[in-house]
Parts: sequence; structure tokens; C-alpha cells
Amino acid sequence: MLEARSLSLSLSLGCFVAALAAFTGCGAGRSGSVAPQASASASAAAPQASAAAGPAFDECKDSGPVPRAYEGILRGARCDQQRFLTMASVADQLGVECVYCHVPLPGNPKKEDYPVMTPRKEIANWMSQHFMQSVKPADGSPMRCKSCHIDENGKPLVKVLGEPRSQAKAAEWMAMVMVNRFVAADGSRLRCRSCHVGTLGTPQWQGKVMLRTEQIPKHQLGPAAF
Repeated sequence: MLEARSLSLSLSLGCFVAALAAFTGCGAGRSGSVAPQASASASAAAPQASAAAGPAFDECKDSGPVPRAYEGILRGARCDQQRFLTMASVADQLGVECVYCHVPLPGNPKKEDYPVMTPRKEIANWMSQHFMQSVKPADGSPMRCKSCHIDENGKPLVKVLGEPRSQAKAAEWMAMVMVNRFVAADGSRLRCRSCHVGTLGTPQWQGKVMLRTEQIPKHQLGPAAF
């Protein structure tokens, strides 16, 4: 829970993103004590080593600008390549293909018509702009699509409440995952009424939450991070 773009995506791009992350990461150092002289030498050589390694990887280098300003998932995209990688990451975390949210391009069903708004695109953008800003993992980890959209084995699962939605499964998931593993944006404890207005079984209960920004915890529009 997508915005317009000109390039075709597939789940295999998740591997490309992972490869980029691995390429730009740093390996762990060896443990053990270091003699004072060696530490001093290492400290003196650090700037030279850093310079020799070259500048950090910039995914926007040699990439054209985004075609327009975005407000949803792609609101933080600085260039076309970042737009491409962001959408690949979202698709990979949800375990879906581009066609899950995008309609086929007229006259070419093998491609997607990305600018066209769809109900799933609307929900995905709302999730990024509002819901993912209103709650956060209690353990301090970054908020991602995969913070919620995984099965019991840690694999991507777009429909975490069942398909079709099961009321029993939804109640169990909310109690075991949402209430226990997340807190509101201000750090306060989440309760059913934090998003559903009232408690289950009461007249105040509002079952629908998607696209109802006024119901969820108070928040500010933060950067998209996927």
C-alpha cells in the first residue's frame, strides 16, 4: 500500500536494490586490541583511505529529474532513478507485481499505465503519507512496508488480514502485532480506539480506517522511507 513512472518494474528488481545496498555497505572490522602506535597510524591514514575510496554512491548521479512533483510514495524522489528504485522496493516488500496497483497500458497489455490513479494506488499513497507517519515500531526500527506486510515466516504478504479478509484473523493480528509491536507517533501506547475511534463491540467503533486520516493518531507529513 503507486505513482507514475515510465520504466517497467518487476519483483526481480528487489535483488538489484539489495545488490546496490551490499555494494555500498561496509564490512565488519576484526575484533581485538590494537597497540597505541597502530591506532595512531590508522587514525592518520583514515582520511587518505576515505579519499581513496571515492565519494559515496549517489543513485541520482547521471539520472534525469522526476517528470513532476509527487505527494505520495514518491514525494521524496530526487531523480528518475530514485523513483525507479523506490517503486521496486515497495513491490518487493509487498511481494507483488506492478500490475497489482497499476492498470495495463491501452494497446499494450504487457506494460502499465502508471499515471492512471487506481484504488490500490490511492491506498498505498495514503499509507505512506499518513498511516506510516502516525505509528512507528516500538523497538525504534524504521517504519517500512515490511514492518507489517509479512507472514509468520517473514515472507512478503500484501493481505495481512486474510484474503478475503477474516474478522477473526484481523482481530488476532491487530492484538498480537499492531498493539504489541507499534506505538503512536508521539510514543504513546496504541489501543483499538487509536484508529477505530471506539472499542470493538461499542457503538463508537469504526471498522474502516483506510483513507480516514482524521481517525488515526496525530502526525506530521514526514519523509518517505522504503
